[in-house]
This record gives sequence, C-alpha cells and structure tokens, in this order.
Amino acid sequence: MGKLIVITGLDGSGTSTVGDQLHMEDLGSSLLKSPPYPFSSNRHDIDEKLFHQSPTAHYLYYLASNVHLTNVIHEKMAEHDGNVYCIRHYIDTVVSHRAKGVDVKYEYETALYSIRKPDYIFYLDVEEGERQMRLDVRGRGFLDDQLNDEALRRRFIEEFNALESEFIRIPTTNRALEEITKEIQSYIR
Repeated sequence: MGKLIVITGLDGSGTSTVGDQLHMEDLGSSLLKSPPYPFSSNRHDIDEKLFHQSPTAHYLYYLASNVHLTNVIHEKMAEHDGNVYCIRHYIDTVVSHRAKGVDVKYEYETALYSIRKPDYIFYLDVEEGERQMRLDVRGRGFLDDQLNDEALRRRFIEEFNALESEFIRIPTTNRALEEITKEIQSYIR
C-alpha cells in the first residue's frame, strides 16, 4: 500500500518543485495539490475576499477542501498501490489560520469530519532572502504578498514550529533539488 507524503512550507520554499520531482522519480505515484478541484477553481476569489474580512469563513472553506481532499486521496490509493504526494495539506490550513488568530485545533478526526493523516510531512525550510528571490522568479500571488508582513510571517513560522513533532524539517537554502529529493526519499523508502 502506498503512503501519503505531504510537502509543506512557506510559499517560495520549493513545495511545488520538490513535490513535482518526487512524483516524477516515483513511478506509479500520484501528485495532488491542495486545495483540490473544485475548490481550486475559486480559491483566489475566496482568498482575496475572506482572508482578512472573515478569517473564520476562510478557515471553513479550507477545512472543507481538506475533507474533500481526503476523498480524492482515498480514490488515488484505491486505483494503485503507489505513493500519493500532496503539496500542502491540513497542517497548512491549521497553521495559516492560527497565524491569523483563528482558534482552531489540529485534529484529523472529529465527530464532524475525518481527514486522512499523512504518513510523512516534510517541511521545507528556507531562509527569507532566498525565499524572496524564488518568489521574484516565479511571480507572486495574493497569499505570497500577505507573507511580506513580517509579523504575520513570524506567526506562520511560530505556528509551524509549534507542530514540529508532526513533520520532518528539510533545509532547502542553497541546496540542489536532487540533494533535497534524495534526503526526502531516504525517509520514505
């Protein structure tokens, strides 16, 4: 049976690049990005309209996307025995909303919902200067710009650090993609 492997970190830490590479090197694997369709089709409107105006409503939208993502993950795992790589997951939803002051618990199972707990979560850690250079190269979205607020970015990092027992920290500053993916693969083999 395949494993659910989550790649997370601040925007610009390399989550998409690393996730894509891990998937390419792992024949028979699947790659998912959170939030999944249909949530991905209106994500930008939700972010721009609710991120500041109603952080609780914003959280509930992303919580619902994670519940749906669990169904997608189960479908992928039923189709084949390969690993499922997921760029962002429930941990990101909790961290980003705690950083915005929403009092949410990090619970995969409640009476209301069930979210598939990852077998591994890899947090890609990058120094701020390099993160900014990467964002300049790839282009910035709404949430990228929110993390330019140093106080908010610091709260994001504090919230990730509070959940450090849940993930494996992978430094990415000044490291080649091959070196990063080999380190992650050493844990999941």
